[in-house]
Amino acid sequence: MSLFYAFSLISLFWVIVHVVHHLRKPQTALLPTLNNIPRARSWADSSTSVIVNKVLLRCQTTAFNAKHDELAGKLKDRRSRSLRKWTAAFYSIGVGAGICGLVISFGGLLWLTGNSLFFQVFSDSAILPSHRKRDFSSSQPDARTFIQPIIPGVTVPWAHLPIIIIAVCLCQIVHELGHAIAGALYSVPITSLGMSLTLVIPSAFVSFPTGFLSSLDVISRARIIAAGPWHNLVLWVFLAVLGRTTDLVERATGVGNILVSLGWEDMSNVGRVVVGLDDDSPLNSVLKVGSVITALDDTSLADEEDRWSQYLMPQILSDIPWYGWCVSREIMQTSSSDCCSEVHPTLDYLCFDSLGYGKGCLNPIPILSMSNAQFRCQRGNDCDDNAVCAQPDSSASILRLSVQGQDLILWNGPRKEIWEQVSVSRYAPRFWFIPTNTIGILRDFWSYLQMATLSLFVFNLLPLPFLDGAQLLNALLDYVRPVSELGVDEESGISQRAPAALWKRRFERLVQFGTLGMILLYMLLRVGGTSL
Repeated sequence: MSLFYAFSLISLFWVIVHVVHHLRKPQTALLPTLNNIPRARSWADSSTSVIVNKVLLRCQTTAFNAKHDELAGKLKDRRSRSLRKWTAAFYSIGVGAGICGLVISFGGLLWLTGNSLFFQVFSDSAILPSHRKRDFSSSQPDARTFIQPIIPGVTVPWAHLPIIIIAVCLCQIVHELGHAIAGALYSVPITSLGMSLTLVIPSAFVSFPTGFLSSLDVISRARIIAAGPWHNLVLWVFLAVLGRTTDLVERATGVGNILVSLGWEDMSNVGRVVVGLDDDSPLNSVLKVGSVITALDDTSLADEEDRWSQYLMPQILSDIPWYGWCVSREIMQTSSSDCCSEVHPTLDYLCFDSLGYGKGCLNPIPILSMSNAQFRCQRGNDCDDNAVCAQPDSSASILRLSVQGQDLILWNGPRKEIWEQVSVSRYAPRFWFIPTNTIGILRDFWSYLQMATLSLFVFNLLPLPFLDGAQLLNALLDYVRPVSELGVDEESGISQRAPAALWKRRFERLVQFGTLGMILLYMLLRVGGTSL
């Protein structure tokens, strides 16, 4: 999916949203709304409203208020004393995890910014790494940073955007569910809950009455604040354990392969099955979904290891054998070398470099299509006396795709574009009604779900305004040194803000602005490093 195509789909979505909103304007919302009603006691009394403002879509409802009140009543009931005790203990652990996450997130940001600044200022040859396409199975962590942002169209294909949004939405719901349950533990009512979408970024929210949290003691407030990130961390641990357990069970019993084999055929002993292809890709005319690619150049894809991603990534594996072609000595010597100086070579006449006999422009199709062993060579003496060993010049970005049941495909251009435009899988569906990329979608969704929930845990604990980290820091400062917002001047008897409260607020602002400054500096260093 190209940037233009993705932009068109996003624009069309927002146009439809605004059209529907305009048509429903007499009712003031896309969904039925009841205004000026008391707190909902049942589903029938609830109200739901939808707000559309430019690229903001916000839906909130009071439909779950009664359920939340029921949960609060059950936790408060004397008969549920044991449940309340264990729930409070669970969220107390969450406070500890939140404090650790706050320290780790702030310390990690400090380390990242300092490390980037060091390489930018003191290293002459070091250039900060640019954003790269991410591959779940074979990507290697960068030596200078462990953060790889997930940016559709830049680090991951645009086709992954829908499953990224769904994964983030689910993790947001789990996050807000933590705040809601912890609030019910202390009978804190919710005024509404809902979801919002800003352009393509989803978010969930739970609204508590203004000032209600500040009336609680520090421990109770900390439990409610840390409950959201704690839920995300618990979800990440659950997914990691479940994935590991599933892997162990699969290795011991093979039940997973048995179930998969009922609907899909494993083609890893042949190659990789094409399960997705960008609409604007030049390969559309020669490839189709369901084709089996058996080799890239001389690298066979008939392997359980992900040779596809390894070969198409910027750094090619060093263990790949090099082979040339035996070309007539006379043709090589009499051919012109004019095309070798062209900046953008074509497939009409390609620059070939022979071992010790110079360069020449030849038609690559008949040469590169020769797969017989007698026409392949690694040294000059591998060919007979009337031939030389030649290969496409290093300036020519030529890649050969061997496809089962059809002619060889020659690709002229950066090999990473193939990885961006073509999605492959080791499994082919046995029945026509099974979507080709079902397994790939589920695998990617699982990976994004793990990344999203862990990212929400870390990011929400940064001490930034409107994030859980800033509120947790406030609660910690109140616990370490309780202060009164107002004091009374002994001489004048006039209430005034206590000095301790002023210093606390100043410290919080210093930490928040410092965190924001480090984020901006890190982003500037990344952008500056990629442009060097």
